[in-house]
Amino acid sequence: MEKRLKWLYAASLGLSGAVLGQMLLFVGQFLFNSKARYNIFDLCVILFKNLHVPAPLALTLVNVVIIYTLSAVVWLTVRQAFQAAKAKKLVEKHQNDQLALQYRGIHRLDEHQLRIMSIKTPTAMTIGFWKPQIILSTGLLNMLEPGELQAVIEHEKSHMKHRDPLAVFLLSVISKAFWYIPLFAWLAEKYPIMIELRADKYAIGQMNQSADLGSALLKLLKQQAPTQHLSLSHASFAETSMNVRIQHILDPQMNLVPPWPLLRMAISLLTFILLMGLI
Repeated sequence: MEKRLKWLYAASLGLSGAVLGQMLLFVGQFLFNSKARYNIFDLCVILFKNLHVPAPLALTLVNVVIIYTLSAVVWLTVRQAFQAAKAKKLVEKHQNDQLALQYRGIHRLDEHQLRIMSIKTPTAMTIGFWKPQIILSTGLLNMLEPGELQAVIEHEKSHMKHRDPLAVFLLSVISKAFWYIPLFAWLAEKYPIMIELRADKYAIGQMNQSADLGSALLKLLKQQAPTQHLSLSHASFAETSMNVRIQHILDPQMNLVPPWPLLRMAISLLTFILLMGLI
C-alpha cells in the first residue's frame, strides 16, 4: 500500500506541476506578448476549434479552467499562510516551556521539535513544512500513561521524519485546484490513511510492542473530544481512520491495499489527454 500510494503521490506532484507550469506559460504569453515554443493550452484552443467550437468559446473554456485552477492554488496557499500564523500565535499563547523542556530531554527531541500547550483537550499532532514540530497538550499528558505517551511521540516522530504535513497540504491543494482530475481527490483521501499506518508501524517498531499504542488510540477514541485544528498542514494522531488503525494493530496481517481506482484513473487520463490537445 505504501509503495503504491507513494508512487501515485510522486506522479500526482509531477503531473499537477507540469500542468500548472503550462498554465503560467499560457498566461505569460498574454501578459508579456511572448510565445512559448510548446504549450498544451494553445493545443487545447486548436482542438476546440477543430471540433467546430467557436474560437471565443474555446478560448473562454480554456481561460475558465486556468483562472479557476490558479485562483484555487493562490487562495489555498494564502489561507494556509494565514492559518499557520494563527497557529503560531495560539501555540505561543498556551505553550508550557517548563514541561516542554522536561519532555524534550526524556524523548530526545530538539528545542524546535516539541511544543506543549496548556489546554484540557487531548491533542497530539505534527505541524509545519520545513521544520515540522510535535504539538502536545497537557490534557493528553494527564490522560496517558508514560508508555502510551512515548508511543504517541514515536508516532509523531514518523510524521516529522517524512514531512507528512507538507504532503497533506500539497494533496489538499492539488485535489481542490485540479478537481477535474478525479484521481487527485482519491489520493488525497487515501494518502492520510497510509501515513498514519506508517507512523503506527514506526511507533510499534520503536516500542517493540503494540499494546501502548493501541491503548492510547482507544483512550482517545473513547474521549471523543474535538481535536484542536491548527492549520491545513498538520498530521493528527487521532483524526484519521481510528477504527482501521486499531484493527491493523490487532491484526497486522490484514489486507489494507486499496484496489486501483481504475475508473478515476481512466477519467483522469482522458482529462489529461484533453488538456494536451491530442485527441
